[in-house]
Amino acid sequence: MTTTPSLSATAGERLIALSDELAELATARQYKLQPDLMERFGERGRRKTLQDTLYNIRYLGQSLQIHSPLLFSSYIHWLKVLLDGYQVTTDDLKINIDCIRAVIAERVEEELHAVVDSYIEHAYVQISTPLAPQKSHLEESELQAEANQYTELLLSGDRSGASRLIMDLVQRQISVEQIYTHIFQQSQYEIGRLWQTNQISVAQEHYFTAATQTIMSQLYPYIFSAEGGGPRLVAACIGQELHEIGLRMISDIFELHGWDTYYIGANVPTRAIIDTVIKRKADVLAVSATMTYHVTLVKNLIADIRADERCADVKVLVGGLPFNIDKDLWKQVGADGYAVSAREAIQMATHLLNPLVSSDEAGRTT
Repeated sequence: MTTTPSLSATAGERLIALSDELAELATARQYKLQPDLMERFGERGRRKTLQDTLYNIRYLGQSLQIHSPLLFSSYIHWLKVLLDGYQVTTDDLKINIDCIRAVIAERVEEELHAVVDSYIEHAYVQISTPLAPQKSHLEESELQAEANQYTELLLSGDRSGASRLIMDLVQRQISVEQIYTHIFQQSQYEIGRLWQTNQISVAQEHYFTAATQTIMSQLYPYIFSAEGGGPRLVAACIGQELHEIGLRMISDIFELHGWDTYYIGANVPTRAIIDTVIKRKADVLAVSATMTYHVTLVKNLIADIRADERCADVKVLVGGLPFNIDKDLWKQVGADGYAVSAREAIQMATHLLNPLVSSDEAGRTT
């Protein structure tokens, strides 16, 4: 069937409104079909199943809201890898999705659950695809040995050693941008992978990120000593978004390239973002979203920016995991552009402000 964006959005809103009820029903159905789950995981496992089922339904609802089947299927692949580390099988996951599908058919209007079915079919493809070996992100770093050492130091709790390593690299004339791109960025990707595959705890992940942010601040004299006075950038994460380190790295690299940046960080209300854009006379607003359920908030923020005549000339760049997954999503939310890296973001922002400059030229001249 052909699904219109409006029908998809309506279906998504309906699922989110019913998500608590649907999660309870689907979990009860799964435990009736699989009584061995209680023996395998106990009552704590049942609570986790309920929580995961609720997440599954809400991710499905959000993907429907923004008309992107790819986001839900990609999430299911991510979840499959995560659950594998906890001895939850592919069959367990498929039965969970089957149960979600069944209760949606019982509780949601026929016209809408037919739309939902098309999204679930995409997810089944991911469930049935064998897991590929997980490759370390550190292997992609141009400073692989240093990135490995940095990661090992922080995983062992040696923040001082990690800090000394980075400052030694600065003394060796390794640029701050190289350190950001090839050590901080790649190690954060790797830490996410290790957490997803149950090789480290969430406490270790949080420690690693907090330590990296502290070490980044030690590099600020080398960043903010760069000549400023260039175009003005405001950078923010919207809603309850707490994954801010990637956007902070991008903001710092803009600063290194001569931009006047104003980083306002995570969990910022829409009105505060707009007020800051106006007060700072921003040329570009960079907005980051890591979680799928924040994409709708990004779309609403951009609509509010467009509706305020004081922001008429502001260009909006978006980035983050959902936009990396669905390469056309930035158009759906009404942004002016999208970038997967700091370098691409600088090129795109420069091109938007001066369309006569190609993205390649922008990368050389900023």
